[in-house]
Amino acid sequence: MNKKYYFPASLCYLNYFIYGMAYIMLAQNISFLAGKFHTDATGISFLISMYGVGRLFTIYAAGFIGDKIGRKPMIILGALLMAGFLLGIPLAPNYPAAMIAAILGGLSNACLDTATYPCMMEFFPKYAGSATVLIKAFVSFGSTLLPFIIAAFINSHIYWGWAFFLPAFAYILISLCLIKLPFPPMQVTEGPVSSNKESRFVSKPHFKIEGFSLILIGFTAPALLYIMQTWLPTFGQQAIGMSLESSLKLISWYGIGSVISVLALTIVLKKVKPVTVVLVFPIASFFATLFFLLAKSFIVAKLMAFLIGVTIAGVLQLGLTVFCEFFPEKKGTITGIMYTSTGIAQTVIPFLTGLILKFHNVQGIFIFSLMINLLAIVFGYIVNFRYRKLLKLPLKKDGEKAI
Repeated sequence: MNKKYYFPASLCYLNYFIYGMAYIMLAQNISFLAGKFHTDATGISFLISMYGVGRLFTIYAAGFIGDKIGRKPMIILGALLMAGFLLGIPLAPNYPAAMIAAILGGLSNACLDTATYPCMMEFFPKYAGSATVLIKAFVSFGSTLLPFIIAAFINSHIYWGWAFFLPAFAYILISLCLIKLPFPPMQVTEGPVSSNKESRFVSKPHFKIEGFSLILIGFTAPALLYIMQTWLPTFGQQAIGMSLESSLKLISWYGIGSVISVLALTIVLKKVKPVTVVLVFPIASFFATLFFLLAKSFIVAKLMAFLIGVTIAGVLQLGLTVFCEFFPEKKGTITGIMYTSTGIAQTVIPFLTGLILKFHNVQGIFIFSLMINLLAIVFGYIVNFRYRKLLKLPLKKDGEKAI
């Protein structure tokens, strides 16, 4: 990597560190926002769903425009739109205005994702896989830090809006810095490159079977992630009796687990195939969520939140890798389909969980998450079965097939 790209690449990672805070900002401030907009947790859940709407309906357009005008302008635009979202929510005079601000956040997410991921591959051409995985790590770092910041604001009686204002100002500063910084020449690629070059097909994959299953994994993975990031604190307060400050730290334990998982995956994936993780992680997250649902103590809740973070992180990214391995000739189309499925989850799940909370309780939301988790296990099994049936796996030196 050319040394002149170190600083702009660092700022792109910083964008996602702050994004890790911005993405859960609404969920972490439910009580404050409900009071400001004269609504309840269900109303704020609907507000969060508008964020998903903004991303869902702009992801294709953002990618197309980015390929035309370049990565750098889209990253700057995404950062400025995220600043608008963060400033708009606490300054919104009413609930409809807050919904517009939430849509801006989703639009920002679409711009940042479609420009930053290929941009990091261009910054680090020899280490493209590690460069993109690190984005997830920075998101996890930000998600881990935010609850501590909010808890410190609560203890110091600082206005909750500053949790929105400070990252907004950071985004504006980053945008101004990026304007003058150099970026590598844009290389338009069809999509992620498969990391498994040794495996070869023995027969043609069927999109209606493994393709459909992976599309649904593209729905279940972000659905579980949203539920955990949004409702872990509420469960801690209502079901276990934790204080507001303690319950918010469940997200930190979840985030720590996510960070460790992402960093460990960069090493583990040298020995274990992504398709294996796509099945093993949902099985592990199912049991971690079940034990969290049954938790009666703070210690067990924190431990299970940590394990949930470990076992949910990276499933979506690895599912996309496997998808592109099945259909390498249509990587661009597949990436779009996968992210569309993700966008649907980000739009629909907040609405459904809001309804569950309105007519049931927070335990019902986690029972719902277990049902989604079971679907993820079924789809993961189908993908694994088809993968091992259709691909001739390479042999180890001792004659055994690779995992």
